[in-house]
Amino acid sequence: MRIGNLLWSAVAATTLALPPFLFLSAPDSGVQSGPVRTINAYLKSAYAHDQKKAYRLISQRDRLIKSEDIYIQEKGPFSGFTLVVAEKLAQMIEMGETNESANGAATKVKLSVKYPDANSLSTLLLDWDQDKLNALPPQSQKEIIATIDNLRDAGKMKFIEGEEELSLVKENGRWRILFDWAAGLRVQYDAIVPSSKVIEATPMNRETSVRANELFTVVYRVRNLSNQAIATRIVHRVEPEELRHYVDLVECALLLPVKLQPSEEREFSSTYMARGDLPDGSKHVKVTYDFQVEN
Repeated sequence: MRIGNLLWSAVAATTLALPPFLFLSAPDSGVQSGPVRTINAYLKSAYAHDQKKAYRLISQRDRLIKSEDIYIQEKGPFSGFTLVVAEKLAQMIEMGETNESANGAATKVKLSVKYPDANSLSTLLLDWDQDKLNALPPQSQKEIIATIDNLRDAGKMKFIEGEEELSLVKENGRWRILFDWAAGLRVQYDAIVPSSKVIEATPMNRETSVRANELFTVVYRVRNLSNQAIATRIVHRVEPEELRHYVDLVECALLLPVKLQPSEEREFSSTYMARGDLPDGSKHVKVTYDFQVEN
């Protein structure tokens, strides 16, 4: 599976579009507060695409809205040697001065972060193609790790600098990330297939909830029901029409025709982002894939 550069851009979209609030100056004394420790662990897990670890650091109220399976599917997990490399890079994340403020039951934290530029390592890491990376012989994997160590030790590792702003709540004595998906945008998925019924198409999940500036991925399972090869593509629809321009299609595997052999079944993913300027009060959109058969 080719991961590509898209999932790394999710790091930059971790934060939510939060309303302004008063920051209290809190210079980094070298001892991290409880909320900052949780953010540190979450950002490293999310960066490494160890989504199971990341999910455990999310608030219970959010986990009631979005299951672990849906969260992992939407964020894209790594495994094998790909995960090993990503975890190594995640340990190089640097966090700077923090600001914390209480806002009712939640605590909001803003901090500066430096992430290793994973895209700059694409050539070394085979364009982050999981299948190819995980199939490398042990010696090749050791050489890759050694190259990364050398880049770090020589001060040649490239970084991306930015800010993160997150809310946290305390649950059973532990700080957890609060996305407040219950107050977010509810996205439903559907599929329309040709009347000839030569295609069967089903979204792996029927709906999700997201906040502004959040990347999310949906997977459609598509099967050729005919006894001959067909080519199919989709027409993408978002309803209501007035919200169409606020749900950006970032990447879709079905915008160009794909060929399916007789009885072949495949999964195709599409990634979206709910824009930060989503109108206030927007609570629901429906995304429909209208499958077309090419002649």
